[in-house]
Amino acid sequence: MRLAEIGLQRPRAKSPKTRDLINLLLCHGARAWRYSQPEARIHLHVTSPDGSAPVQLRLR
Repeated sequence: MRLAEIGLQRPRAKSPKTRDLINLLLCHGARAWRYSQPEARIHLHVTSPDGSAPVQLRLR
């Protein structure tokens, strides 16, 4: 319980527990959607004058 929740306050639209539950469900749904998408492969060819790699990407 937070200190701010102890005092007299006007009623809120959603309680912290409700808000946490909604956020959990939204995050879970978004994660499930991302994992259900097909794997993507990216081929990137970048050259620089000195031969070093100017761009480094790591995708998962």
